[in-house]
Amino acid sequence: MSDAQRNTLGQVVGVLQLIVLIIGIAGLFTIIGKRDQQLTQTVSDLDKLAVVVNDLARAQTSSAVNDVNHSKSLEDIQRRLGELERKIK
Repeated sequence: MSDAQRNTLGQVVGVLQLIVLIIGIAGLFTIIGKRDQQLTQTVSDLDKLAVVVNDLARAQTSSAVNDVNHSKSLEDIQRRLGELERKIK
């Protein structure tokens, strides 16, 4: 093999190595971009979930308060019915 052929072969190998390196770096940036997108989506989903959980907690609290009020009303009605029964007897 002559020196010119060796130089040409070396240049071809160098160019191929450069192409493979560029493809590898591009692949790395693509992977990092996908992970960043997944993290962003996860944070967004968690924020939405936090809002839903907050609304659910408020609804449960409101329901519990309403239950207490209904219970008091029922106890009052039961007490008045008891008084009416005693008056009738």
